[in-house]
Amino acid sequence: MHQLRRCAAVMQFVAVSLLLVVAFVPALADDYYFGDGTPDGKRSIGGGGHALFFDVGQDARWLNRVQLFGSRYGHAQAPDEDFHLYVLGMDRSILADVSLPYSLWERGDEYWRDLPIPPMQVPRQFGIGLTFNAEQTKGIYVGIDNGQSFSYSWVPGTEGKLTEGFNWMVSATVEDEPDGDPAARDLLLLADGDAFFDTITKLSDDGASFETAGRGAVPIETVTGVRFGAFSVPVPGAVTVQMVSGRRLQGTLIAVDDQRVRLTVAGAQLDIPRGEVARIEF
Repeated sequence: MHQLRRCAAVMQFVAVSLLLVVAFVPALADDYYFGDGTPDGKRSIGGGGHALFFDVGQDARWLNRVQLFGSRYGHAQAPDEDFHLYVLGMDRSILADVSLPYSLWERGDEYWRDLPIPPMQVPRQFGIGLTFNAEQTKGIYVGIDNGQSFSYSWVPGTEGKLTEGFNWMVSATVEDEPDGDPAARDLLLLADGDAFFDTITKLSDDGASFETAGRGAVPIETVTGVRFGAFSVPVPGAVTVQMVSGRRLQGTLIAVDDQRVRLTVAGAQLDIPRGEVARIEF
């Protein structure tokens, strides 16, 4: 878990107009990243986030794995909240939003951490964005690799600002076939620190395990938590959200669950408590 599965033998960098930059590796390579994989430091951005963009040679390849070199800082007990991994278009549009718990991270030294996602088809050029809602007492230090910058300080709804002389240590594994079930939406968190997306089909007859479509029986004693709807994609087209207060918001619907409605309005992302929403009109 703490090292890359495979590394590209050759890495070149190609800049495109308007500072939209991409990473390029040979067509047969699986792992896309910037630099030599050796950390030259670490950064946390209070109130900000991180983004970088890749070119994987052709459309409709499968993003199967995302890794980040970093570590959690702050209190020994992880905060009871989520951070977000975004799959982005080159125009910074959100193609997918993955909500992941802070408890995935151990506090201490930096290491390569798998950030679970279901397989997702991506365009030739796409980005990975991350926001941690970092503060002085909690956050994630993201490793940096010195060199010509192709990374951004970024939050949803903004273009982002090019970093100076370094890149975020984030790796994206892209392949021609999905590694897992693209329809999986249930996130299972395990006691050994592993986490994965699958589809829970039922509870076993004896109540001792979850039956899943991909991994079969997963003993309940090994599971520390289950998240439903942790992966979401925006609903195409505009919607109108009618608030209980009478206010109306028009934007793009990203996700709905029993806790909140996530909406993009004028380029900014809003999380609206479900109880404040009267209806959604498509």
